[in-house]
Amino acid sequence: MLVRLNSFLASLGLGLWLMGGIVVLMAIGSFGGGGAESSSINDVALLVWLREVPIAYSWWLWLTIALLAVLAINTILCSIASLRSKYQRGNFLALIAPQVMHAGFLFIVAGHLCSAWGSEKGVMTVREGQAIGFPDGSTLTVDNITGQLGDMGMLTAYQAEVRAGSGTGASPTFISPNHPFFLGDFGIYLKDVQLFPERLALVEIHREPGAGLALAGALLFTMGNVVLMALRRGR
Repeated sequence: MLVRLNSFLASLGLGLWLMGGIVVLMAIGSFGGGGAESSSINDVALLVWLREVPIAYSWWLWLTIALLAVLAINTILCSIASLRSKYQRGNFLALIAPQVMHAGFLFIVAGHLCSAWGSEKGVMTVREGQAIGFPDGSTLTVDNITGQLGDMGMLTAYQAEVRAGSGTGASPTFISPNHPFFLGDFGIYLKDVQLFPERLALVEIHREPGAGLALAGALLFTMGNVVLMALRRGR
């Protein structure tokens, strides 16, 4: 019984069905609507959203998480079975490359799980010269808010100067759209500015504790994929 269960959980066919199911469920969640309850998924940590939103809006995500959990088990068992069957046979790179890809996938899942548990996101408007406080006691001062106006009077580019710490000795850094500033675990993004009647900046602050794990997983997955394609191309 246990042998048959292990064989089923480690099978490639199960992995393919699970991935197909995850794609379908995420498509349903993306295009199924749900109003304000569903749109708030981008504003809070994922597990917080799951606790607060009625099951009628979140059922697809609960099922997705369940399938991902089974897929993670499938990935681990598949790697163990592959290593057992091919150990000391064939090319070492051909043996290890798929396992590196599997490890990358598991790192990505673990990273998103960490962020789902402990991520934070906030949006605030700050005046020029105002300091933003963080939970660890550090501060960030926003200054020199500037922008360029186009022919129609609309902003075409804008930026702000930020200084970590207190005092004038802190080194300034400019932030602009797609050029955030990172202070510890927090990312500070400039979303918009107002130049008149006073200079204001709309700042978005993110904390993603699983970002490092997810990035490491993406690099491992890419490395394993590149090595595997190179080996197959050379045959």
